[in-house]
Amino acid sequence: MPNEKRYLHLAAAVISGLVVLFIYLHLVDDHTRTNLVRENGPIELMSALGYFVVPLIMFIRGGWSFIRRHASLAVLVVALGLRELDFNARFTTMSITKIKFFLSPQVPLGEKIIAVLLILILLAALVDCLKKYLRPFLAGCAKKDVVSMTAGVSLLFMAISKSLDGLPRKLRSLGLDIAGQNSLYAESAEEILELGIPLMLIISTLAYFSRHASKTGSPSFPGTNKPSAQDDSG
Repeated sequence: MPNEKRYLHLAAAVISGLVVLFIYLHLVDDHTRTNLVRENGPIELMSALGYFVVPLIMFIRGGWSFIRRHASLAVLVVALGLRELDFNARFTTMSITKIKFFLSPQVPLGEKIIAVLLILILLAALVDCLKKYLRPFLAGCAKKDVVSMTAGVSLLFMAISKSLDGLPRKLRSLGLDIAGQNSLYAESAEEILELGIPLMLIISTLAYFSRHASKTGSPSFPGTNKPSAQDDSG
């Protein structure tokens, strides 16, 4: 749709801004750069805030009925925001994402039980999302749909940033050593890509609601072009 081009332009502007930020981080002094990319620093906090903006938009534009229909999607996005704030380790003996958490005798049984329940909830939400949205998402990407494409870019950013996480350590285990400037590049790129993930999700969400602003129904995934009134009644 012609009016959706503004969201493509917005996505391009965001990507350009991320590139500029990456360049800026390597033009400033080490102290400034370290403060920007450190744990709980400005970039990380903006990333976390961005994740919470997504369900907020869903609620403001779609109401509780929309949140209920897409609860699994909202849960996963909120979980990503909490993960960015290190909630996976903030209230427990160690990170619940590590196998050691479940094997260590130092971790109380109560923590392990709660962690298992949380992981099961997230797995259920992930499975539900895949069942509901995977096909429409892939179909939307094939059609170069702006909502699906921007969501896809966020997933791409997620995959790349994950591969960059602890890259020097991973390479050392393979007998390779990237130190100095290359290590700084990897760290900066990881943080910037992590910021790009929620920004792309925000654009995807805004584009979705812009498309269906004048329609009574809503599709099961933002990349679907045919809203269904039956979805709203269910």
